[in-house]
Amino acid sequence: MVEKEIDYLCSQYGLKPTNLSKFTLKLNFPDPDLKYGFSGEDNSLYLPLYHELNVSSSLPGEMFCMVYIQLILDPDKVNSEYLADFFNNPLGLKIRKGWEARGFVLRPETRNSEEVQESQQTSALNNPALLSGKSGFSGISYPVTGETSSENGDSIYSICQGSDGMTYVLPDSASPVPEILSFPDLDLESLMHSKLYLPDLQVQLEILKIKALTKELISQLNIFECRLSTYPKSMSHIRRKLELIREAVKLANDSDYILELIRRGESKRLEFKSTLRMNLMTGKPDWNIQHAVLKTIVAYLNTDGGILLVGVSNDGEILGIKNDGFPNEDRFLLHFKQLIKQHIGLNYSPMIEYTLVPVNGKEVLEIACKKSDEAVFLKTDKNDEEFYIRTGPSSERLTGSKLIEYVNRRYNGKSD
Repeated sequence: MVEKEIDYLCSQYGLKPTNLSKFTLKLNFPDPDLKYGFSGEDNSLYLPLYHELNVSSSLPGEMFCMVYIQLILDPDKVNSEYLADFFNNPLGLKIRKGWEARGFVLRPETRNSEEVQESQQTSALNNPALLSGKSGFSGISYPVTGETSSENGDSIYSICQGSDGMTYVLPDSASPVPEILSFPDLDLESLMHSKLYLPDLQVQLEILKIKALTKELISQLNIFECRLSTYPKSMSHIRRKLELIREAVKLANDSDYILELIRRGESKRLEFKSTLRMNLMTGKPDWNIQHAVLKTIVAYLNTDGGILLVGVSNDGEILGIKNDGFPNEDRFLLHFKQLIKQHIGLNYSPMIEYTLVPVNGKEVLEIACKKSDEAVFLKTDKNDEEFYIRTGPSSERLTGSKLIEYVNRRYNGKSD
């Protein structure tokens, strides 16, 4: 699932997936002789091997430094502050959790008792077997840059090192984190080569500027809010400015939210439709296309609610609503409202919220449906009534005894 999100992001912005090895110049393990575990170097990323701890672009605190590794990054490819922020946000956190789930990082408590006892009896600082991978560093012989050696000819043995030139693994007795017996076992090669999303350096720096501006704006708004009741000057002017800011932020948030939904892919409570009425094969309006949209809405109402995105293909491509052939957005929305009125009923409209959201320069119709407290039927053009529910990522029609059983159980509180 995480790799699917990364592939989607990269495809949206014309990027290729990358990995840590592509832009890491040097990798250091913690040195217990240093107060903070590492000597500070420019453009360094301090990566904790436990996802509960934050990634940092500055030296970690003394208490937890011994469960971090230090990556010195290529300044022409990545900014350490940006990458730290990325790893602390939802997608980056998913990637870090995935390292543990896939066994790239093995917590000592997950090893069997014999392995733990052996680890406790052997000082990692004095054990040359570490370089052969016996401690769990199965990828320790690969070069960080992905070649047989780094650009200056150094092998992995010289770039995975402490400040004194020795390769380190923290001994068990120095672990400061509760319930952690020792430094974790690593499949370093897999971790360094796991898939990662990274925009180019210029975009990274621009994102950091916007984040700084956002924090400044939040601080100023907090001050303004505190002073507002005692210094109500130019209220109408200020309100208009704040409304403009609110709308700009809302549009950006809505767009990002839709992109996040698309990255997740279709599910029981999320479905994509390329168009509202147009058959893309024939280029003509088609009742079957409209029926597919309506039955999804009815199924959501009859189950647990959900979101339908119109203008998005099954594989997540953003098409927008232009293919439906309406002269403008108002006509498109009017047609959708008429479909709801005619085939579902306006009495259910409070449970069907819809809006057009700009996404990558195109408009996508977001339809958010709530769970209904009564059975909802789809009235077709043949004056028939159809009943649908959600089963997995699709809508299933119920008829006969199955329909009666479902309605009795869900709406009438009957088990039979």
